Amino acid sequence: MPFLLDDDHRQIVQEAQRVLSDGWSPDTLRHLLEQVGVHDDRFWTTCRDMGWTGIAVSEDQGGLGLGPIELCLTAEVVGRFVGGAPFLSTGYGVTEALRRFGSPDQQDRHLAGLASGEMTGAIHLTPVLDGGEHLAWTDGTLSGKTGLVVAGAWANLLVTLARDTATGRDILVLVALDDGTDREPVQTFDNSRGYAVLRFDRAPAEILATDDATQAALDLLARVAVVVAFEQLGGAEACMERARDFANDRQAFGQPIGKFQAIKHRIAEMYVANELARGNALRAALALRDDADDLVLRAGAARLTAIEAYEFAATEAIQTHGAIGITWEHDLHLFFRRSRALALELGARGPWQDLVTRRVIAGAAA
Repeated sequence: MPFLLDDDHRQIVQEAQRVLSDGWSPDTLRHLLEQVGVHDDRFWTTCRDMGWTGIAVSEDQGGLGLGPIELCLTAEVVGRFVGGAPFLSTGYGVTEALRRFGSPDQQDRHLAGLASGEMTGAIHLTPVLDGGEHLAWTDGTLSGKTGLVVAGAWANLLVTLARDTATGRDILVLVALDDGTDREPVQTFDNSRGYAVLRFDRAPAEILATDDATQAALDLLARVAVVVAFEQLGGAEACMERARDFANDRQAFGQPIGKFQAIKHRIAEMYVANELARGNALRAALALRDDADDLVLRAGAARLTAIEAYEFAATEAIQTHGAIGITWEHDLHLFFRRSRALALELGARGPWQDLVTRRVIAGAAA
């Protein structure tokens, strides 16, 4: 299915690039890598001021009333600048959970705050992929410990899969994270993502979905994965462009190093990987926009190719830069670390490969 950006889409992309390029500070991002539990306030303020936090929220609930295509395009630009806070994608996961499964009262209480950026959200849905341990829900309360939760160090709301101890069934729940929440920020490869382990001891929690909650959780995870795939694509594009520009400027043996076959092929392979990721990401975005039946399959394909493209581009861009590329002062380290973080935080590559394989086989059998 063809996909062409219209003038409104191009304007969104151009304005996002202008705003983020004006405020981009590699030194700030490097500083964040060395601290636990701190994010880029300036970047998040920009997201709020530009209304990006409410792109996919309807106008009557305090958002811009646009849609997932616009959010994905914005996420791609954020990826190009290694945005220093994860809430654009994690908050989208919570707003989608409320939009699809929340009661009118739950939507009224939370959506406006999420749309304005005054509240931030996090999701813990990877157990639906890897079979990890579930939290326990008993009589309206939540107990147990999560794995690493991106944005868990700061988020105000968490959507998670839990197990009803009375029935043994999985349910999707919403829990408020406040001063009483036991958060354990964790030192990671990319500290700007705010990873934390969350512990609950009979914390009040609201049910979002009980019927086929596992499928609901997988659907939400797929929706966030599409947005993150665009962020990965933006990072991969930035890495390729940096490698290309350096190869055209750097001289060796009296000519640009870009004239050597080894460098030419490396950059060409980056381009091919990026375009494969772009095609899958655009197809997944259309499935997201249309609530298509094959959304999970399309999201999985987008995620797998985006992981491959970003990791390959970040690694090869460093190699193309040679000695300067491996120094701490070079900006490519920001992209390399982010590529690894995004490859893991919604579930590792293996479970996604298994999911896509099962869906393809089931489709062929049908």
